[in-house]
Amino acid sequence: MTVRERTADIRVLGAEVSFREVPFASPLVLSSGPITGLTEAVVEVVVRNRAGRTARGRGSVLLSHPWAYGGQPPRGEDRDVVFRGVVEQLTAGLPGLGDQADPLRLGSLLAAASREIVVRQGIPELAGLVCAAPVDAALHDGWAKALGAPAYRCYTGEHLGADLADYLGPDFRTRFPGDYLRATPLERLPVQHVVGVADPLSRDEADGTTMPLTEWVAGDGVHCFKVKLAGRDPAADAARISDVYLATSAVAPAPVRISLDPNEAYREPGQLAAVLRALGRLAPAARDAVRYAEQPFPRDGAQDPAAMAELTAQLPVLLDEAFIDVAALDRLAAAGWSGVTVKTGRGHTQSLLGYCWARHHGRFVAVADLTNVGDALTHSAAMASWLRCDTTAFECNSRQYAPAGNTGAAGELVVRHGELDLAALSREGIR
Repeated sequence: MTVRERTADIRVLGAEVSFREVPFASPLVLSSGPITGLTEAVVEVVVRNRAGRTARGRGSVLLSHPWAYGGQPPRGEDRDVVFRGVVEQLTAGLPGLGDQADPLRLGSLLAAASREIVVRQGIPELAGLVCAAPVDAALHDGWAKALGAPAYRCYTGEHLGADLADYLGPDFRTRFPGDYLRATPLERLPVQHVVGVADPLSRDEADGTTMPLTEWVAGDGVHCFKVKLAGRDPAADAARISDVYLATSAVAPAPVRISLDPNEAYREPGQLAAVLRALGRLAPAARDAVRYAEQPFPRDGAQDPAAMAELTAQLPVLLDEAFIDVAALDRLAAAGWSGVTVKTGRGHTQSLLGYCWARHHGRFVAVADLTNVGDALTHSAAMASWLRCDTTAFECNSRQYAPAGNTGAAGELVVRHGELDLAALSREGIR
């Protein structure tokens, strides 16, 4: 490992964290249960690079402990309090994290510090990633602002101390993240609208607390949908997908596109294959509209390779909750997974490295959301606009479930004709 000094290398001079409660306007129902509100963690850092330039960086995330813990039963702990404490520990440790370095190096050191806390406190590895995410984002943001340029233009050999081989193995010798990014970011992104397990599809189903899907389509022109599935009965899940397709295809301004997200609810590939077979019989057009599935199976469960191969021959199956460490990606690909979801709520460094790995190996990539609000939303949107994903559909479900959290520039992002207009982005730092 050869790390070269760069004038862009930063040292953290100071860091602070703050929290705010973000209530949900309506519950986001996953297979593991409803989410009715979360805490936003906001981390701010002051950094100085070797050229003597100082800057402030900012990162944020909603501390989604229901997602990070999945189906693990509570043990009496207040998980929100646990998450806040981990963020505070990681933020306090920033000034002593290491010598001046680029944010990929610092992000890797931060990940190691997070893993130590995970082991010491006995919390899920995914929880450590979520808690480290706002700290990691603030480092990348401050680094790029000290350079006076968008972060995504700076991931090159000129500004980074080592190539991607240091993080992803010898196949990436002489390659840098910038090699895989767009030369010019997209100005608009098709909105991927989330359909929760219990969300009403029509006005007849609405109870007055949640806007029905058909009204979202009529108002925003959305035509890309992520359908959350309960994962208990293949026939019921197939019927739900069919109902979503039928409700939207009649009013959507463009061909309907669907992704499936059971959030680990199926035990093995045969169950999702059964859903697809049932859907093909029930509504062939709806089956044709399905583009990929996210994390159908438990994050820590090994699946039969032959069954995975049979399933992924029908549609791409992407890692989400099981994407914990970039070092495991080669092994997971060999086990049959088709690709990865990029989710800034798991960390900017991990997202960038996972994306580069997938693009290099020709694997499927999609951007996913952790109900990003405020700075987290503008961060996720900006990153998505620079990536060359297999689908440009962009999930931003805070507009559905937590619109009150979208303050500042995030509140100025407008959906027109089914697309998110990114004109409000500053195009500074990571945003």
